[in-house]
Amino acid sequence: MKRQNFDEKPVMLSKIIQIFIIILTIILIAYYGLYYAQEFDKYSNFRKSGVVRSAIIGPDSNLVFSQVDTADFVSRPFPKINDRLLTISDSTATSHVLARYFDSPDTPGTEISITYLSNQDTLKTLVRTRPLGRSQLLGQLTLMSMRFLISICYLVVGIWAFVKRPNSGAVQSLTLFCFAMGAFLISSITMISGNFVSFKLPGLEFLDRIATNMVLFLGAFWINLQLLFPVPRKIVTRHPIIIYSLCYVPLIILEIAGIILKSRTLGYLLIGIPILQIIIGFIILWRFHGKTKEPLEKRQTRLVMWGTGIGLNILGLFVIFIAAASGWVQRLPEYYLMGALMVVFLGLLLSPLSFAYAFGKYRLLEIEGRIRRGTQHLLIGLFLLVIFYLLIYSISNLLLGILRIESRTPVLISALILAIGFAPAQRKLLGQLDKRIYPERFRLKVMLNDFLTQSLTSSDKMTFWDGLESRLKIALKVDSIYPIIRASGDNHFVFLNRGSTPFENNSNFIIALAQMGGRPVMRDELKANAKSALTESENDWLIEHNVALILPLVTHSELIGFLCIGLKSERQDFEPTDFEILKSLSNQIAIAADNILLLEENVEKKRMEAELTIARKVQEKMLPGDIPDTPGLEVAAISKFCTEVAGDYYDVIDIGDGRTVLAIGDVSGKGAAAALLMSNVQASLRTAVGIESQADIDKNTSLNSRMHLISIVANINRLIFRNSQPEQFITFFVAIFDPKTNKLDYVNAGHNPPIAVSKSGLIEELTEGGLLLGVMPDMPYKQGSIRLGSGDIIFLYTDGLSESARADEEMFGEERIKQFLVANISLAPKLLLEKLEQEVSIFIGDQHLTDDFTLLSAKVR
Repeated sequence: MKRQNFDEKPVMLSKIIQIFIIILTIILIAYYGLYYAQEFDKYSNFRKSGVVRSAIIGPDSNLVFSQVDTADFVSRPFPKINDRLLTISDSTATSHVLARYFDSPDTPGTEISITYLSNQDTLKTLVRTRPLGRSQLLGQLTLMSMRFLISICYLVVGIWAFVKRPNSGAVQSLTLFCFAMGAFLISSITMISGNFVSFKLPGLEFLDRIATNMVLFLGAFWINLQLLFPVPRKIVTRHPIIIYSLCYVPLIILEIAGIILKSRTLGYLLIGIPILQIIIGFIILWRFHGKTKEPLEKRQTRLVMWGTGIGLNILGLFVIFIAAASGWVQRLPEYYLMGALMVVFLGLLLSPLSFAYAFGKYRLLEIEGRIRRGTQHLLIGLFLLVIFYLLIYSISNLLLGILRIESRTPVLISALILAIGFAPAQRKLLGQLDKRIYPERFRLKVMLNDFLTQSLTSSDKMTFWDGLESRLKIALKVDSIYPIIRASGDNHFVFLNRGSTPFENNSNFIIALAQMGGRPVMRDELKANAKSALTESENDWLIEHNVALILPLVTHSELIGFLCIGLKSERQDFEPTDFEILKSLSNQIAIAADNILLLEENVEKKRMEAELTIARKVQEKMLPGDIPDTPGLEVAAISKFCTEVAGDYYDVIDIGDGRTVLAIGDVSGKGAAAALLMSNVQASLRTAVGIESQADIDKNTSLNSRMHLISIVANINRLIFRNSQPEQFITFFVAIFDPKTNKLDYVNAGHNPPIAVSKSGLIEELTEGGLLLGVMPDMPYKQGSIRLGSGDIIFLYTDGLSESARADEEMFGEERIKQFLVANISLAPKLLLEKLEQEVSIFIGDQHLTDDFTLLSAKVR
């Protein structure tokens, strides 16, 4: 059944509420600014003022000492606890006079005379104010900072929620509740007396009155919120006016009556009704949590019950305790009350955070787990603090009362030992608590830890994943586990041994998983989160496989894969403890999986290296290692590869009757693909040359060299076009030298023009031919011819020579090649090539070759 939207209020009413919230936001921002400016001023004056540590409590007619610090008095006599204060500086002791002298700014060292009644005797003494202690200043500053932080959190969460969905009734209620809680923290809790204010801010008193009235409606906002969160209740959609009237009208009537009648009873009602409304709100939330069948809604309500419930319950207990035992509380040391307030503030901080995540529908179980764990830490910490305090107190009494040792050194040493043991004791107690509450999960976590530790040395992929799957199914009680792993050398992810998936490296979903750092996430929460939006195909795949939870596997800040975890066998939702187990094991799973992938890649790499070594040897054998005797020519060649196998090619073929074929080629790209295509060129050339030559011999006719070369190149071009990819092509040069006529016939198919250098130093480039091989199937080619004389050289090369570059990216270039050939024409071909190789090496320096490098030189005898 489709859920109704939050927006169940009439449009006009919703617009009115929106305008009201906007006005209220402006008022509260002004209130916060003015109030905290005044608070800073109060603290600044308080920090410089002198104080009295002794405490005096009670009504004007009976002000008595509840604490006495003898350091406050210049000399004896010293008051005792419950002695009644009579006068202060010759003025009758009243609360107003007490505040004026002892709770107002003054200079440290100020002396004030007092009289007091002790055992029916009226005594007089002198009080001297003293500077505040560092701990007292730090405590006040900490409390003020915490209150500021929490009140700002409530304000920010309220504004954030309203900006996100201003038309939502639930969000409007949340915003008003957050505003009321922020106003409560400011207007209802006083840190430092108002006597320390050095200036009055205009309008602050009026704003404070508005904030106080907002606090009265705190319970109404809360119960309104619970009627709409996470979805509206049926009773609200059917009878909205009646329900909202029950929330707000009684408080409005009581407040008006209280202003007119000024009755104390009405005042109590104005305090009691909001408390009752908060309790009713929790009941509504708890009942909805028990009834809803939607896992996401259960997580939302449970998080709010934990987060806000802890904070409001701690606050309620604190208020009840203060009200019920006010006399005893006033006698407690100041730092006890400061500590209690810090606990209250920490609890209240959970409320806006839990609502922010609950309305964001993201990381609900993780945050709930943190709140639960934090609560356990706090309770165990308080328990240990009480135990340690009792131990120190007992040791102190033992030393003073029985052993008569007045030195504080043994007490300080005992306190230091206990402080050192605090953290280990807390961890030990938490571990024991986990074993008691979740014994089965503790055993399964140990089992999974042991399995993952053993798997670090395993290289069997399927054994690892099968073992992990079976153990996780037992630990989490789920139906299925699907490992999705990044494909080797690719940008997509594959379902282990079961084919491809729609998940790609650059999708928002994968990017979001990589940023989670191993934190599990529920699929429905991930789908609701805009930053990690699933594509339609990704969402369909997850639904098809009944995926409920996703565990990213991240190692070295890289996502190597993720586990898709199915629904629970009992169709229950996951618990925070499930998340804690998965999060604690995520890094170990990722390391073990990455280790197996690395071992596989290492095996694959070694296999590829072995195959490339064999390919290199095969390719070397295909190139003419020993140049055959060539009538009329002295030939030499070298080839340097920048990878194991290359796409460069040269050949020297004796075709009979004293003639020699010279060829050179360069396949686009490098590596195995280029080498494979190069081998096709070589085979095609040798086959074509052999067939044509044999045909001429059989016919006993003279060979027409022009038609012969053109047909050879055309046939190779058609073959390469059929057998290569569109992006692959070949530059190729082939020539036939006839020693009887010293004539060289050639075809240049897009290759670097070979260079003919005469003995006298004249240079000619051999450019006649056509386009690259493999571009078009029926490309026409032309043949060129050149006559050579004794001592002339022909130089063939690939672009790896001319494009060899040094650090400043300057290339060796064709001009250097020509100058070198002219200067060294007298050298034999072998020496010529060796010297040229040295020149290139000197030119590029420490740089490496980026392309294959092939040279062939032929000199006419």
